[in-house]
Amino acid sequence: MRLRERKRAFFDQEGYLVVRGFFEAEEISRVREAQDAFYRGEINKTPEFPWPKPRKTEAKSRKHPYASFFRREIGELVRDGRLGVLIRELANLESVRYWHDQLLFEEERKEGEVFYHWHREKSRWMTCEAEKMVTAWIPLMDFSGEMGPITIVPKGRDLREMKRMILKAGDLVLFGSGTLHGNPPNFGEQARRALAAHFASGEISYRPHGKFSHVNERLVQRQDGVPDFQDERVCPVVA
Repeated sequence: MRLRERKRAFFDQEGYLVVRGFFEAEEISRVREAQDAFYRGEINKTPEFPWPKPRKTEAKSRKHPYASFFRREIGELVRDGRLGVLIRELANLESVRYWHDQLLFEEERKEGEVFYHWHREKSRWMTCEAEKMVTAWIPLMDFSGEMGPITIVPKGRDLREMKRMILKAGDLVLFGSGTLHGNPPNFGEQARRALAAHFASGEISYRPHGKFSHVNERLVQRQDGVPDFQDERVCPVVA
Protein backbone atom coordinates (compact mmCIF):
# COMPACT_ATOMS: atom_id res chain seq x y z
CA MET A 1 0.00 0.00 0.00
CA ARG A 2 1.37 3.40 -0.99
CA LEU A 3 2.04 6.08 1.63
CA ARG A 4 -0.93 8.22 0.59
CA GLU A 5 -3.27 5.23 0.77
CA ARG A 6 -1.90 4.27 4.20
CA LYS A 7 -2.50 7.80 5.48
CA ARG A 8 -6.06 7.79 4.11
CA ALA A 9 -6.74 4.41 5.71
CA PHE A 10 -5.40 5.62 9.06
CA PHE A 11 -7.48 8.82 8.87
CA ASP A 12 -10.63 6.85 8.05
CA GLN A 13 -10.04 4.37 10.86
CA GLU A 14 -8.73 6.65 13.62
CA GLY A 15 -10.43 9.94 12.76
CA TYR A 16 -7.21 11.97 12.73
CA LEU A 17 -3.73 12.18 11.21
CA VAL A 18 -0.51 13.88 12.34
CA VAL A 19 1.59 15.28 9.50
CA ARG A 20 5.16 16.10 10.52
CA GLY A 21 7.04 19.03 9.00
CA PHE A 22 4.29 20.04 6.59
CA PHE A 23 5.22 23.73 6.76
CA GLU A 24 8.68 25.27 6.55
CA ALA A 25 10.13 26.89 9.68
CA GLU A 26 10.32 30.25 7.90
CA GLU A 27 6.61 30.14 7.10
CA ILE A 28 5.67 29.50 10.71
CA SER A 29 8.02 32.23 11.87
CA ARG A 30 6.31 34.72 9.54
CA VAL A 31 2.91 33.69 10.87
CA ARG A 32 4.07 34.16 14.48
CA GLU A 33 5.21 37.66 13.58
CA ALA A 34 1.87 38.27 11.86
CA GLN A 35 0.08 37.01 14.99
CA ASP A 36 1.92 39.57 17.12
CA ALA A 37 1.09 42.30 14.60
CA PHE A 38 -2.57 41.23 14.62
CA TYR A 39 -2.65 41.59 18.40
CA ARG A 40 -1.22 45.08 18.03
CA GLY A 41 -4.15 45.88 15.72
CA GLU A 42 -2.00 46.00 12.58
CA ILE A 43 -3.45 44.61 9.33
CA ASN A 44 -2.08 44.27 5.80
CA LYS A 45 -5.24 43.14 4.00
CA THR A 46 -8.99 43.62 4.31
CA PRO A 47 -11.70 40.99 3.79
CA GLU A 48 -14.44 41.41 1.20
CA PHE A 49 -17.07 40.82 3.87
CA PRO A 50 -17.97 42.96 6.91
CA TRP A 51 -16.05 41.97 10.02
CA PRO A 52 -14.56 44.30 12.66
CA LYS A 53 -10.89 45.14 12.27
CA PRO A 54 -8.70 43.77 15.06
CA ARG A 55 -7.93 45.99 18.01
CA LYS A 56 -4.89 45.89 20.26
CA THR A 57 -5.23 43.16 22.86
CA GLU A 58 -3.18 41.78 25.72
CA ALA A 59 -5.76 39.29 26.99
CA LYS A 60 -4.35 36.13 28.54
CA SER A 61 -6.63 33.88 26.45
CA ARG A 62 -7.42 34.83 22.82
CA LYS A 63 -9.49 33.22 20.08
CA HIS A 64 -9.94 35.36 16.98
CA PRO A 65 -11.96 34.21 13.96
CA TYR A 66 -11.12 35.41 10.42
CA ALA A 67 -7.59 36.50 11.33
CA SER A 68 -6.42 35.00 8.03
CA PHE A 69 -8.43 37.64 6.17
CA PHE A 70 -6.61 40.50 7.93
CA ARG A 71 -3.02 39.21 7.81
CA ARG A 72 -1.70 38.08 4.45
CA GLU A 73 0.88 35.72 5.99
CA ILE A 74 -1.81 33.70 7.76
CA GLY A 75 -4.06 33.55 4.72
CA GLU A 76 -1.21 32.36 2.52
CA LEU A 77 -0.37 29.58 4.96
CA VAL A 78 -3.84 28.07 4.97
CA ARG A 79 -5.34 29.02 1.59
CA ASP A 80 -2.49 28.65 -0.90
CA GLY A 81 -3.76 25.20 -1.91
CA ARG A 82 -1.30 22.87 -0.18
CA LEU A 83 -3.55 22.14 2.77
CA GLY A 84 -6.56 21.91 0.51
CA VAL A 85 -4.89 19.34 -1.74
CA LEU A 86 -3.79 17.28 1.24
CA ILE A 87 -7.31 17.28 2.69
CA ARG A 88 -8.86 16.51 -0.70
CA GLU A 89 -6.64 13.46 -1.08
CA LEU A 90 -6.92 12.36 2.53
CA ALA A 91 -10.72 12.65 2.70
CA ASN A 92 -11.19 11.45 -0.89
CA LEU A 93 -13.11 14.54 -2.01
CA GLU A 94 -13.66 16.09 -5.42
CA SER A 95 -13.03 19.61 -4.11
CA VAL A 96 -12.31 21.38 -0.84
CA ARG A 97 -13.67 24.69 0.38
CA TYR A 98 -12.28 26.90 3.15
CA TRP A 99 -14.82 27.20 5.96
CA HIS A 100 -13.49 29.14 8.94
CA ASP A 101 -10.38 29.92 10.99
CA GLN A 102 -9.40 30.80 14.55
CA LEU A 103 -6.12 32.31 15.72
CA LEU A 104 -5.38 30.93 19.20
CA PHE A 105 -3.25 32.16 22.09
CA GLU A 106 -3.22 31.11 25.74
CA GLU A 107 -0.77 32.33 28.34
CA GLU A 108 0.83 29.87 30.69
CA ARG A 109 -0.63 29.31 34.15
CA LYS A 110 0.87 27.91 37.34
CA GLU A 111 -2.08 25.96 38.68
CA GLY A 112 -5.75 25.19 38.15
CA GLU A 113 -8.19 22.48 37.19
CA VAL A 114 -7.29 20.22 34.26
CA PHE A 115 -10.28 20.67 31.97
CA TYR A 116 -10.23 19.51 28.37
CA HIS A 117 -13.52 20.97 27.09
CA TRP A 118 -14.19 17.84 25.05
CA HIS A 119 -16.25 18.40 21.90
CA ARG A 120 -16.78 17.45 18.28
CA GLU A 121 -16.73 20.15 15.62
CA LYS A 122 -19.98 18.92 14.10
CA SER A 123 -21.73 20.17 17.25
CA ARG A 124 -20.77 23.72 16.12
CA TRP A 125 -21.65 23.13 12.45
CA MET A 126 -25.20 21.83 12.68
CA THR A 127 -26.40 24.11 9.88
CA CYS A 128 -23.79 22.67 7.50
CA GLU A 129 -24.74 20.08 4.90
CA ALA A 130 -21.47 18.65 3.60
CA GLU A 131 -20.06 15.29 2.65
CA LYS A 132 -17.12 15.85 5.02
CA MET A 133 -15.61 18.62 7.15
CA VAL A 134 -12.01 18.58 8.37
CA THR A 135 -10.00 20.70 10.80
CA ALA A 136 -6.30 21.47 10.49
CA TRP A 137 -4.78 22.30 13.88
CA ILE A 138 -1.46 24.06 13.30
CA PRO A 139 1.05 24.66 16.13
CA LEU A 140 2.95 27.93 15.72
CA MET A 141 5.73 26.79 18.06
CA ASP A 142 7.16 23.60 19.54
CA PHE A 143 4.71 22.12 22.04
CA SER A 144 5.53 20.15 25.15
CA GLY A 145 2.90 17.97 26.79
CA GLU A 146 2.64 20.46 29.67
CA MET A 147 1.50 23.22 27.30
CA GLY A 148 -1.84 21.55 26.67
CA PRO A 149 -1.65 20.73 22.96
CA ILE A 150 -4.61 19.41 21.00
CA THR A 151 -5.69 16.05 22.45
CA ILE A 152 -7.53 13.50 20.31
CA VAL A 153 -9.70 10.52 21.22
CA PRO A 154 -9.34 8.08 18.29
CA LYS A 155 -12.53 6.95 16.62
CA GLY A 156 -14.37 4.26 18.55
CA ARG A 157 -12.22 4.69 21.70
CA ASP A 158 -12.85 6.31 25.06
CA LEU A 159 -10.99 8.89 27.13
CA ARG A 160 -8.60 6.29 28.51
CA GLU A 161 -7.01 6.13 25.04
CA MET A 162 -6.74 9.85 24.37
CA LYS A 163 -3.67 11.02 22.44
CA ARG A 164 -2.01 14.25 23.57
CA MET A 165 -0.15 15.55 20.51
CA ILE A 166 3.48 16.49 21.12
CA LEU A 167 4.17 18.73 18.14
CA LYS A 168 6.79 20.99 16.61
CA ALA A 169 6.33 24.16 14.62
CA GLY A 170 5.58 23.07 11.05
CA ASP A 171 3.60 19.97 12.06
CA LEU A 172 -0.17 19.80 11.82
CA VAL A 173 -2.99 17.59 13.03
CA LEU A 174 -5.95 16.85 10.77
CA PHE A 175 -9.19 15.46 12.17
CA GLY A 176 -12.76 14.96 11.02
CA SER A 177 -15.80 16.81 12.31
CA GLY A 178 -16.93 13.77 14.30
CA THR A 179 -13.62 13.30 16.15
CA LEU A 180 -13.68 13.99 19.88
CA HIS A 181 -10.95 16.40 20.92
CA GLY A 182 -10.02 19.03 23.49
CA ASN A 183 -7.28 21.27 24.88
CA PRO A 184 -6.10 20.94 28.47
CA PRO A 185 -4.78 24.12 30.16
CA ASN A 186 -1.33 25.47 29.42
CA PHE A 187 0.91 24.61 32.36
CA GLY A 188 4.06 25.16 30.32
CA GLU A 189 6.61 27.95 30.57
CA GLN A 190 5.42 30.15 27.70
CA ALA A 191 2.23 31.14 25.91
CA ARG A 192 0.61 28.56 23.63
CA ARG A 193 0.18 29.68 20.02
CA ALA A 194 -1.78 27.82 17.37
CA LEU A 195 -4.04 28.26 14.38
CA ALA A 196 -7.17 26.21 13.68
CA ALA A 197 -8.30 26.17 10.05
CA HIS A 198 -11.53 24.44 9.06
CA PHE A 199 -12.41 23.02 5.65
CA ALA A 200 -15.42 21.40 3.99
CA SER A 201 -16.21 19.43 0.86
CA GLY A 202 -16.85 21.85 -1.97
CA GLU A 203 -20.60 21.27 -2.25
CA ILE A 204 -21.34 22.44 1.32
CA SER A 205 -24.76 24.05 1.74
CA TYR A 206 -26.98 25.47 4.44
CA ARG A 207 -29.59 23.42 6.30
CA PRO A 208 -31.79 24.87 9.04
CA HIS A 209 -31.35 23.43 12.53
CA GLY A 210 -33.76 25.06 14.94
CA LYS A 211 -32.34 28.26 16.41
CA PHE A 212 -28.73 27.16 15.92
CA SER A 213 -26.52 29.31 13.70
CA HIS A 214 -22.87 29.73 12.77
CA VAL A 215 -21.15 33.09 12.44
CA ASN A 216 -20.51 32.43 8.73
CA GLU A 217 -24.26 32.71 8.19
CA ARG A 218 -24.05 36.44 9.00
CA LEU A 219 -21.29 37.05 6.45
CA VAL A 220 -22.10 35.04 3.35
CA GLN A 221 -24.44 36.26 0.64
CA ARG A 222 -27.95 34.86 0.47
CA GLN A 223 -29.66 33.03 -2.36
CA ASP A 224 -33.45 33.23 -2.14
CA GLY A 225 -33.06 34.18 1.51
CA VAL A 226 -30.83 31.21 2.34
CA PRO A 227 -27.18 31.59 3.44
CA ASP A 228 -24.85 30.63 0.58
CA PHE A 229 -21.97 28.65 2.06
CA GLN A 230 -20.36 28.62 -1.38
CA ASP A 231 -19.82 32.38 -1.27
CA GLU A 232 -16.23 32.66 -2.52
CA ARG A 233 -15.54 35.81 -0.48
CA VAL A 234 -15.91 33.89 2.77
CA CYS A 235 -15.58 30.21 1.80
CA PRO A 236 -13.38 29.96 -1.30
CA VAL A 237 -12.52 26.71 -3.03
CA VAL A 238 -8.87 25.94 -2.24
CA ALA A 239 -8.39 22.58 -4.00
